[in-house]
Amino acid sequence: MEVEKAGKTWKDYVETGNGCGALNSGTYYVRHDPLEYFTNINKANLVCFSQFATDLANNTLPNLSWLSSNGTDDGHDTSASTFDSWLKTVITPLLASSYFQPGGDGLLIVTFDENDSSGSPNCTTTTVGQGCGGQIETVLISTRSKMAYQSTAGDPANYNNTYDGANILRTLAEAFGLNTSGLGGASTRLPMADFFQ
Repeated sequence: MEVEKAGKTWKDYVETGNGCGALNSGTYYVRHDPLEYFTNINKANLVCFSQFATDLANNTLPNLSWLSSNGTDDGHDTSASTFDSWLKTVITPLLASSYFQPGGDGLLIVTFDENDSSGSPNCTTTTVGQGCGGQIETVLISTRSKMAYQSTAGDPANYNNTYDGANILRTLAEAFGLNTSGLGGASTRLPMADFFQ
């Protein structure tokens, strides 16, 4: 993993999976957690979600924290209000921490992709690279981000000049100073630089 090659630390905080507890009981969907699919990473960095609160309280969060909530808390099997409640419980202490105070270097990216397939173009008739369904919400929070900014720039390589997961990966890679040549499609994508001051 490029993060480790660059001497950075990371953890995947897993809710419900592998016997870990959860804020609300629910099914853990491994397909919602891409880090679980890597075979060349340190599996000791896949930890129970309860470790996130401990690491935050001890000011020992790794450079990259991946939060993998279960299907109840991420809104997959429930409503957006359940996800919102989960976010308030988990994220409020994070935003109050030194990572997100003046001088802090925290960057929080929240993507809520529990959208239906009724958008345009319809998901049953979509062409690869043309997108499908409605747009999804991605929010970036940082002491260096523009307040209440909504991007109109996007990436010309994407459907409707929007940003996608490859742009998020490229943004993270540049923030960590990682080599971007091994990032597949993200290696040629634009970082989401317009969000920052």
